[in-house]
Amino acid sequence: MDMSKRTTAILLIAVVALGAMTGVAAADGHLEVAVDTDADGTATVEVTENDTAVENATVVVSVVDAENESYAGAGEYETDANGTVDLEAPEEDVTVEVTAAAGNDTAATTVDLEAPDGLELDVADTDGEPVVTVTNDDTAVENASVNVTTADENASYAGTGDYETDENGTVDLPAAEEDVTVNVTAEYENESVSETVDIEAPDGLELDVENTDGEPVVTVTNDDDPAENASITVELADDAGENASYAGTGEYETDANGTVTLPAAEEDVTVEITAEYENESVSTTADLTVGDEGDEADEQAFGQLVQEFIESLEDRDGGIGSAVSDFVTENNPGNAPDHAGGPGGPDDGNASDENDSAPGNAPDHAGGPDGENDSDERGPPAHAGPGGDDAEDDDAEEDDAEDDDAEDDDAEEDDAEDDDAEDDADEEDDEDDEEDEDDDDDGGPPDHAGGPGGN
Repeated sequence: MDMSKRTTAILLIAVVALGAMTGVAAADGHLEVAVDTDADGTATVEVTENDTAVENATVVVSVVDAENESYAGAGEYETDANGTVDLEAPEEDVTVEVTAAAGNDTAATTVDLEAPDGLELDVADTDGEPVVTVTNDDTAVENASVNVTTADENASYAGTGDYETDENGTVDLPAAEEDVTVNVTAEYENESVSETVDIEAPDGLELDVENTDGEPVVTVTNDDDPAENASITVELADDAGENASYAGTGEYETDANGTVTLPAAEEDVTVEITAEYENESVSTTADLTVGDEGDEADEQAFGQLVQEFIESLEDRDGGIGSAVSDFVTENNPGNAPDHAGGPGGPDDGNASDENDSAPGNAPDHAGGPDGENDSDERGPPAHAGPGGDDAEDDDAEEDDAEDDDAEDDDAEEDDAEDDDAEDDADEEDDEDDEEDEDDDDDGGPPDHAGGPGGN
């Protein structure tokens, strides 16, 4: 019996304890408050406890930054049977705090309320066929009235008039034939909104030709987009001349990029190019030219000319540096005077009095082939006769100085070919100097020189 009573007492205590725990949970219920906003700017406050709507709960709405913001919906409310309170749309964006109280429990939250966009108007594709879109609180408005007029009464636009939006809230306008400014007005439920728009005439079919001095590239676009499969016709222009020709005449079709590549012209020629696409056509003339290839050929020809001139001066008495320098200066491509000499020409080293003293030209006082001088007053050359060694040295120094001057002149020309000519000329001078020294060592003045015992 004692054991049975003890067991019954323990069970009774457990039941009482369980009941006490259940009462605490009920008393400590969880109160929640939430705010849902709509596109039109209105908001709905909902108060729940343990996921159950709380009727007659007190809801207080206050502006967080009361000094700088205002809200007509601020105040105290009481939830309905659904545990909700409806708040009006603000006139401007505002942040509010919402506090709910039921019994001894409270809950609070902060929410940003946005002013509704209201009736709005947008115009897209103003450089083609314009599209007008009307929305109300970001929702497409069907059957809204749209009116289009030109801003300048003297301007014209085929799209002026009255329209009504479709189920997507849009109206399609025609493309402008010329640039024009229009006023677009939309009306819906006693509200209206207007906007001024600049409509640009589309570029239409366009034709462009590039790389006219190589392989020409023809590009066709329609409203700035590549025109694929456009027909291209190339023919000689009316003023091309009777003997003009071009291998690229004919018909072509543009690729996916709207382009056609033509062959390079073999001679300068003017062609007319016509593009046709979707019942439209456009034409242009293009001057096709041959690339500049003559300069390089001139340089090569001048180098060969200098080499031939040097070869023509071989085995001549005296230095040739000055003669080569004069030749290069006078015959430089682009500025060669009419009197400039060439291999075998009239100015071949001794054609004028100005070059009489140049190395390679016989001085006036030198004797002729028969060993006699032109006059009795003219004596033998400075290197003849006694003391000839000193004269030879003087002549050699004069030749070297002239060669140096020629080298300086050539350097001023800044031409690699001139430098080569100088080197060849110096080698010839050295050989001539060595021959002169050999002749002196063999025994006195040359046969034709005057002097003691001479003619």
